Parts: sequence; C-alpha cells; structure tokens
Amino acid sequence: MSNTTNKLNTNYTLILGAEGLLGKSLAREVARKKCNLILVSTTNLDLQRFAIELQLKEDVQVEALKLDLANKESVLSFTESIRKSYEIRALINNITCDWSVPHNKCIAEIAQEDFLTRFRGAALVTMGLLPHMKEHSASYIQHIIPFPFKKDQFNAEMQSSVGKIYAFAKELDEELKDTGVSVSMVHPVPMKSLMQEFEVFDGLAGEINSMATQLIAVKAVNGMLRGDRLIIPGFRNKARYFLSRQASTLLRSSEESLESYLIPGA
Repeated sequence: MSNTTNKLNTNYTLILGAEGLLGKSLAREVARKKCNLILVSTTNLDLQRFAIELQLKEDVQVEALKLDLANKESVLSFTESIRKSYEIRALINNITCDWSVPHNKCIAEIAQEDFLTRFRGAALVTMGLLPHMKEHSASYIQHIIPFPFKKDQFNAEMQSSVGKIYAFAKELDEELKDTGVSVSMVHPVPMKSLMQEFEVFDGLAGEINSMATQLIAVKAVNGMLRGDRLIIPGFRNKARYFLSRQASTLLRSSEESLESYLIPGA
C-alpha cells in the first residue's frame, strides 16, 4: 500500500506484547487508521481498560486478551481460536522488550522471564496464523527488535532471543518474498551516540534523546504498510545503525565476544 494515510487493508491487526508504552502507541496508530485490533498482553498486565478507551475514541473494535507464551498448549489453543474467529491481516510482534521506557529498560515483569520461551511462543503464534494470512492478497508481519551497539547491553538470555527473532524474521522474509505477506523489522532503540561507544570518538557527540513513542509507532506502521523491510525511526539512529555495521566489522577481528547476530545486516 503506497498511500499510508489510508486505512489498513485488514479486518484485524493483532499486537503481541501490547502492554508497554510502545505497544500501546502502536495500537493507537493502527486504530487511528480505522483497523480493528486484538491486543495481547503477554504478562499479567491487563489491557481491558485501555482497549475500551481506544474503542470508544477511534470507533473500532478492540479485543484485549492475555496469553502465557510459556504454555505451548495455551499458545496453540489461542492461535486456533484467533484463526477461527478473526480475519488477521497484520501481526505485530512486540514481545521482546519495550525500549520506549527511559534508560533502555525492559518492562519489569518481562525482564524476569525467559526471553527464549517468549520467542518460541511468539513464533508458534506467527506460524499458526501464517497459512491464514497467506490467503489474502496483502498482509503484514512486523517484528519489533531492540538493537544494541555492544553485546554487554543485553543479558545472555536476551542476546540469544534477539538473535533468534532477527533470524526468524529474515527467514520469514525469504520464505514469503513471492507471496502477499510483507515482513518488516523495526529497530526502535533510543540509541546512544555510536561515537560515545568507542573511546577514539569520545566527546564528539552528545546523548541522543529517546524519540516519542507515538512517533516511533507512526513510522513503524507506515513503514509496514509501504512494505519496508527495515525500519529505523530517526535520521541519527539510521546513521548510527549503519556506522555500527562498519564498526562491528573492525571489532570482530579483535573482540570475539561480539556476536554477529546482534548486528542485524552485518
């Protein structure tokens, strides 16, 4: 869809991990385009009140559900129920971490969980809905993937999960390139200056403030509708992302601990 001011060509958009600041901002932007929503909380946070407020404000249908991604039977049952009851044209996967909060912190409850378990559950939902989504002339899968400049910014579980989500998104993109399903990745990290990450550039640039979550959501949803594969909100963030790919090439030769899978596209 070239005109991103139009409505989403879908009956329902499902957002996994809609309970954080960025998840709610994504929901607001999708609703603003007059698309019905299924908001899935993957923690104990309740989205019912938010769903009602959004439904009344934007005059769309909004369902609020909870899902334990660690329970395989629950995930399979949930996916089957969604497939039977709703026409899903867009799936936004925001389960890894809400990087819209200050200082790059996760939602507290998510930070205590097994990220790999969450990834496996989200992958099951995606693969369960995919045959249904492939039947449509146009549908969308979007992964919100936090992007670190250095390995030690994430704990070991999250490093592995982020790498798996990135690899999963790339595999989906390759598998679905000749279908009507568009796959996109969003790196929404409020990135610090790359220059400050490496001592040789220390002092050449200051801190970069986080972008407003609603602005990130606008760029994410509009980019999804355009069919953009990689979405990095903010010009300076884009520049630092591509600079980091070049820097990682040099660093890998002397710092084996820097995993290549944490540098998407490297």
